[in-house]
Amino acid sequence: MNIQQKKIENIILYFANRANNNTIDRLKLMKLIWLSDRLHLNKYGRLIIKDRYKALPNGPIASTALDMSNYSLPEVYDVDGYNIKAKTNCQEDYFSKSDLKVMNYIWEKYGDMDTFELRDFSHLFPEWLRYEKELKAKTFPNSYDIVIQDFFETPTSDNIDFSDFYNAEDSELSEQDFNIHRSIQSLLKA
Repeated sequence: MNIQQKKIENIILYFANRANNNTIDRLKLMKLIWLSDRLHLNKYGRLIIKDRYKALPNGPIASTALDMSNYSLPEVYDVDGYNIKAKTNCQEDYFSKSDLKVMNYIWEKYGDMDTFELRDFSHLFPEWLRYEKELKAKTFPNSYDIVIQDFFETPTSDNIDFSDFYNAEDSELSEQDFNIHRSIQSLLKA
């Protein structure tokens, strides 16, 4: 298992261990992971789990995390239908201090929301709204690659406020850092 997969395994455990009976609904988990990555990107210029994001009818999801959450990992977590039950503790050493700070913030702010409240909340963000018409149409595909730059766009709803965690200047600087890093990675791969 590579480092990205270990981080995903442990972010699943992080949120499952905080839920009642160490069990979390998969859709709720996907929204908490997405919010954590989105917020971390805006504050610190990088994603926590470095996954590919997709827009689906139920909102944005991290595709590898979704795949991994579909199957039990012996001794780590069990999957029963849509529920994931942690069988061990999260290994926090896979995460930086900023990763953990954001994950904790997201849990504190949104952990009490139910699955469908979080799903509806995710439909207010630019990365999902870009594909809303297609996702609601029955004749189009139900999955679209998210343009990661949309994570830096400010949601238009007044119900969304992260100003207690980051501001517009933080986000602008993080976007510049992210774009520089991505350019360097592209040059190194060429």
